[in-house]
Amino acid sequence: MASHRGRPVSLLASGALPRWVAPILVWVLAASGLLASFIWMQSAHPDLLFEGFKLRDGSSDNEWQTLRLWELWKVGPSALWLSHIYPPLYDGIRWLLMQPEVLNGQSPSALDVDHRLFVFNAILFGFVAMIVYLWVRDLTRNGWWAAFGALAWCLLPASYAYMTLLNQTGLAIAAMAAAWYLLYRFCRTRRNVYAIGFLAALLVASLTRNVVQIHVFVVVLVAAVCFYFMGRPRSLRALVVSLFLVALIAFWPARAWVMYSTFDVSTHTGYNRAGALWINPNTVPEPAWPDNITANATLLSSGWNTQETLKDNYRLGAAANELMLHHPVEAGQRLLKSLTITMPVAFRSIYVQWYNAFLYASPLAPPLDWIFSGLRFVGLIVLSFAVVFVTAGWRGSRRILRQYLWFIVFWVLVAIPVAFSNRYWPPEVPEPVHSEADRLRALIDVPVYVVMVLAASIVVRRSAEAIRRRRRGGAEILPESERSAPRAS
Repeated sequence: MASHRGRPVSLLASGALPRWVAPILVWVLAASGLLASFIWMQSAHPDLLFEGFKLRDGSSDNEWQTLRLWELWKVGPSALWLSHIYPPLYDGIRWLLMQPEVLNGQSPSALDVDHRLFVFNAILFGFVAMIVYLWVRDLTRNGWWAAFGALAWCLLPASYAYMTLLNQTGLAIAAMAAAWYLLYRFCRTRRNVYAIGFLAALLVASLTRNVVQIHVFVVVLVAAVCFYFMGRPRSLRALVVSLFLVALIAFWPARAWVMYSTFDVSTHTGYNRAGALWINPNTVPEPAWPDNITANATLLSSGWNTQETLKDNYRLGAAANELMLHHPVEAGQRLLKSLTITMPVAFRSIYVQWYNAFLYASPLAPPLDWIFSGLRFVGLIVLSFAVVFVTAGWRGSRRILRQYLWFIVFWVLVAIPVAFSNRYWPPEVPEPVHSEADRLRALIDVPVYVVMVLAASIVVRRSAEAIRRRRRGGAEILPESERSAPRAS
């Protein structure tokens, strides 16, 4: 402990340690906490677990978005190139995690890979907690509020549920959390390194899920050029690096176009587009298939990575594009209708679909889920933003909106697929009522949670200031004899 005017002060609060120590400590503690929760479940509630350690039934080897380990083993890394069901990064990580068995001459074990993925998810969980800590500390200039924000994010049932799923969700949340924070830092400081970091994080996210669709890519390209003029100091080297990263982001969609005549990096996208526009898949006829689809559709069949899924994506994507181009008013009306499905789903309880064993065993999870779901959560979000903007005033609010315009643009672009994520699933259902908007919302949630913590800090600070003013005012009206008299013991 350090000492300040005779009072004990922690080393972190006194600034005796470098500023990077606390974020790393948050990362380690949050990751360790998640791992500790797994160990606690194995010792205290083994009857709630699946296969001895899983919080939910299922495996990364039977998810909609993943290739199967058997094909990854037999075909090798080239299977990642032939994958069209989802971008390849997560399956690439799974390929690496199966190597201990493969290098020993054994077939890959889905159970062992899943076990290693839990450790990987814990590392990602700690990383996002660190991002929250850094962001809140930057806004409040207070390490204790930053620690509170990181802890609050860790305790949220949604954070625990999504970061422990055995699919791409946790990796995508981590990549987007980094992207949001770095974009915020660039908007605030105009330093080129943050713009480059944002594009690098966006590259990781784009290789994890279909974050950067073709319309988003156009905005990314424009943004990279604008960042050059906004950056301080203005640097051609920074522009070259940024454009290089933009080219890397464009590479996987371009490869999809060459091989499959679509810019979609996930062939689940067609069902989502058709669903959002209320186009029943069973009513869309088969088109004439392009030659590259015919030639490449059967190169790799693994899980949902099939020629049927590829052709459905092309067929339904073409129907959605035709409706939007030739009947934009009707398309807009159908999209608004989709919001009546996706918005309630986006804020529903975690226990509807994404529950796991820990959330049933934890006494904190049910009340926290009740608070952070439904209209209560919507109200907290609205109130938090109201506190921030009312405190800033009219001029301050205009400055915030102007300074963080690019942040708002990208947040809205990523939010659009979340808002229109309903689909006909299975395809035989009469209406597109299936949606996972709550899980997808996690990609844009971290900035919202940061604003909520910022608003809480403002309310607490203003309340404390008001109490101190009242106390000082009360002391000033006391007679001199009473103000100087000693207090009774």
